[in-house]
Amino acid sequence: MKKLFKVVLVALMVLSLVACGGGANEDTPAEEPTEETNAVNVAVLIPFRGDQSYFDTIANGADKLNGTNYNGTDINVTVFECDPEGAAEASNWANWFDNVCEEGEYDLVVSGNSSYEAFLYEACKKYPDQKFMNFDMSALPEEGCPANCYCVQYALDDLGYVVGTLSAALTKTGVVGVVVGMDNQAMNQFISGYCQVLADKGVQYVIDYPGSFTDTDKGKLHTEQMIEQANCDVIWQVAGGLGNGVIAACAENPDVWCVGVDQDQYAQFKESNPDWANTIITSALKNSDVAIEYAVHLLVDGQLDGKLGTVEALGIPVNGVGIAENDYYNANISEEIKAEVAETLAKVTAGEIEVYDCLADPDYEANWPTYRDANIVSVTVSE
Repeated sequence: MKKLFKVVLVALMVLSLVACGGGANEDTPAEEPTEETNAVNVAVLIPFRGDQSYFDTIANGADKLNGTNYNGTDINVTVFECDPEGAAEASNWANWFDNVCEEGEYDLVVSGNSSYEAFLYEACKKYPDQKFMNFDMSALPEEGCPANCYCVQYALDDLGYVVGTLSAALTKTGVVGVVVGMDNQAMNQFISGYCQVLADKGVQYVIDYPGSFTDTDKGKLHTEQMIEQANCDVIWQVAGGLGNGVIAACAENPDVWCVGVDQDQYAQFKESNPDWANTIITSALKNSDVAIEYAVHLLVDGQLDGKLGTVEALGIPVNGVGIAENDYYNANISEEIKAEVAETLAKVTAGEIEVYDCLADPDYEANWPTYRDANIVSVTVSE
């Protein structure tokens, strides 16, 4: 009983002290209410940086988007390099998707590319409440675009048609060429319109498939043999990092122009390698960085949900694709050719020209060889 009395007494003393101390806080200023800030968090999963082409375009675009404010919402973007060796192992990618999806901290998870999109689709199944974006869709799973994923393609057929128009106008030998990293339906979309317009204009072309996106020595060797054997004098590189070898070979031949890909490669090499830059008359822009910004802005505006489960092709009107009309292009292209390219861009945009899109062709295997071989020149490449 005495012990209980002591406990009660102590409790009363504590309450008394608390009550007496209430006045001590009267002069303490109340905390200012904090203004709530709207923000969205975005994760971008790519295999690596440093290819000086495709993945760098995406990473640099994400970096530029990070820290911006759109319609009163702060945009936070984190880029994860998930596969520096390019091994494309399913278990590795599953772990990376688990890392960014399990806690639900990201409003949007972005990944893609033909080599990695299958892992993205698996993550879509595993995390049905997570919103995803495939920044460069090549193929869909059998069941179609996942209901929680926004899939983006690019009107590369239109882009190739414009590059082919420019190449036909520039060539003095009547033979141009293109180096395509891999021979598959997705990569051939780049050149379906290219082959179409060149054949229509009676210009011959070489198509080379080195079977790599990284082997610069092979890219240089194949390009040298295209120049030596077929007299190609305008060569378009559609081969990622291997394309640096294409640029190097063109730079060693003063009568040969190179067309870059994905980003403005003249601007990329202007300071670091001016000899390379000065052979790049323009670049075919596949603006995957623009596509990511476009999707994030849809997210902020509350419009992304309506795009989930769908595939959208971004073309010239929304700057999904285009060519780099930089100072070098303007200084070296005649007004007549500029006008022809501008007219072609306008007609393609307006749908006045029906451009063949091999990626959208359900009879690709039957129809593509007809377009591919319409005015092709063969080159024998010895490794």
